Amino acid sequence: MSEGNGTARREKIVTMLRESRRAITGSELAERFGVSRQAIVNDMAIIRAGGAEISGGTLGYRWDGAAPPEGVFAVLACEHDREGATKELEVLVAHGCTVLDVVVDHPLYGELRAPLNIGTHRDVERYAESVRRAGAEPLSSLTAGVHRHSVRAPDEVALESARRDLALLGCLRDEADPAGP
Repeated sequence: MSEGNGTARREKIVTMLRESRRAITGSELAERFGVSRQAIVNDMAIIRAGGAEISGGTLGYRWDGAAPPEGVFAVLACEHDREGATKELEVLVAHGCTVLDVVVDHPLYGELRAPLNIGTHRDVERYAESVRRAGAEPLSSLTAGVHRHSVRAPDEVALESARRDLALLGCLRDEADPAGP
């Protein structure tokens, strides 16, 4: 593909990411533009080098730049086993929340953070499938299931409702001590 086509493709990728309400995987972008996944990885490096704020994670790429997101932000301290992760995420997205990241306080390495950007039931399915396919343990497995999530909710009512349901599930920890057992 010529440089001109690469430039046009990168402009279209930026537009797609800006307009999308969900993360878009490299494979989806590769298929959409008829190029290899590696070409998309290279495009992302070029786009980011140009100053675009794009985050990437297991669920794909997401635009992080420009207009500040709307809603109410909170940090939720949680604890559950591996099976509880999907239930926890489903509760949050059912209340319109987007789970921005997961954070653990590791005894040796300190704070470890990974972007999630999970905002829909489909995102939860994709996350669960990624974990299953990779045969990997979630980050919270390093701290016996104790972790925090930064979340964005549409409003205070949705956030409080999500908190109540997480408490009923037994996932919500005392926020005064989010890191310790």
